[in-house]
Amino acid sequence: MKASELNLKSSLNFDLNNGKVTLGNSRMVLFGVEAFGDLYQELLNVGDMPAARIVMRRFGEASGRERARMVMQEFQPADKMEWLAFGPTLHTWEGVGLPKLASLEYDGAAKFNLVVEFRNSYLAEEFLRKVGPANEPVCWQLAGYIGGYCSEVFGLNLFCRETTCVAKGDPVCTFVCKPQDEWL
Repeated sequence: MKASELNLKSSLNFDLNNGKVTLGNSRMVLFGVEAFGDLYQELLNVGDMPAARIVMRRFGEASGRERARMVMQEFQPADKMEWLAFGPTLHTWEGVGLPKLASLEYDGAAKFNLVVEFRNSYLAEEFLRKVGPANEPVCWQLAGYIGGYCSEVFGLNLFCRETTCVAKGDPVCTFVCKPQDEWL
């Protein structure tokens, strides 16, 4: 299946007898985005900005890796580029926001650099609503997700950073993903 053929409305299974929603063999849960605003607030209340960043990034990375594995199992994309395309397609269908691949340089294990522009990030919106304007990018879960998803697809140890963020006044959220050792 190609990412452009995905229709989440017809792909989700609503099992009302057991209280479950699934996409293939993966259980899904629908949350109001307000819960994530509250989560941000609570993480900041019990810790600090670096601790909140770590928790949300790790959650995002685990989620991205798992979603990439599910996509391969359920939709069997023809190649890595099609597998990659499912990531932003799912995010759009899920209401996470509107990601757009701005650039990708990939030459096997020798070169990897991906840039994603993200409009309407629910995380930036919720951070602004609950916490207020930020001094640094705050879509940590999305950065982790992109890094985890791409790591799984390309079999590389990738790390993603958000370089611009709506929560700090930028026009879009921008994510840059490249090999982890290039960030050090």
